[in-house]
Amino acid sequence: ESVISTIVKLCLKSFVQFVRLQTFNRSGFQQIQLDIQFLRAPLKEIADDDAAIDFLLDEVCVAAAERCLDPIPLEPAILEKLIQAKLSKS
Repeated sequence: ESVISTIVKLCLKSFVQFVRLQTFNRSGFQQIQLDIQFLRAPLKEIADDDAAIDFLLDEVCVAAAERCLDPIPLEPAILEKLIQAKLSKS
């Protein structure tokens, strides 16, 4: 299980670096925000270190906001509604 945690952390670190090299518009930033929120629960289930996973996921969102031309985040209620709608279809 620690191998999986290490792989997840390395993937997230790579994702942070990838996002830092991009430029996003508002919808791209909001999509990153939605994707990160969607990944949060399943990644915590398979990885040991919840704090590190949360930190790296937050870093992806921060990096996307810094690289966005118009960073207007989605409201938490809207994020939750979109995630629940997707999960109910699965």
